[in-house]
Amino acid sequence: MTRLFGYGTFRKMAWRNAILGAEYPAQPATLRGYRRTATESGYLSLRETVLEVRLVPGVLIDLDEIGWRIADAWEEVPKYRCVDVVVNTMGGAVEAVAYIWSRDDGATPVDDDCYALISDAAVEASIETFVPLMRRLRGGDEARSDDGE
Repeated sequence: MTRLFGYGTFRKMAWRNAILGAEYPAQPATLRGYRRTATESGYLSLRETVLEVRLVPGVLIDLDEIGWRIADAWEEVPKYRCVDVVVNTMGGAVEAVAYIWSRDDGATPVDDDCYALISDAAVEASIETFVPLMRRLRGGDEARSDDGE
């Protein structure tokens, strides 16, 4: 199973569960060799670095196929692309995937431990807008009612 390393909005359990529409097993994790950066959207990305020695805090999430489809939709792939990473957990090193902003030009480093650069209210509004798509991807009741059934 491929796991997701979340370092922004997926770190906050309430947001993660609302975005994914389910609770997935997750555990704390850190990533070395990358630095968190700002994107023009107000969300975070990662940039690989050989000089940075700090650890990027995050969460390792065990996603199923539907969870991955929903995560891809939330991250607006191809705006973000997936990269293979190795994260550190209490149980040792684990291979994972992280989303990284596709346009790496002019990335501004982010040194604080925020979940996003926009307000919590703005993130929550984005999640609320995203929920109908998540439900369609999950095949929930809203998907059937949207099709006129």
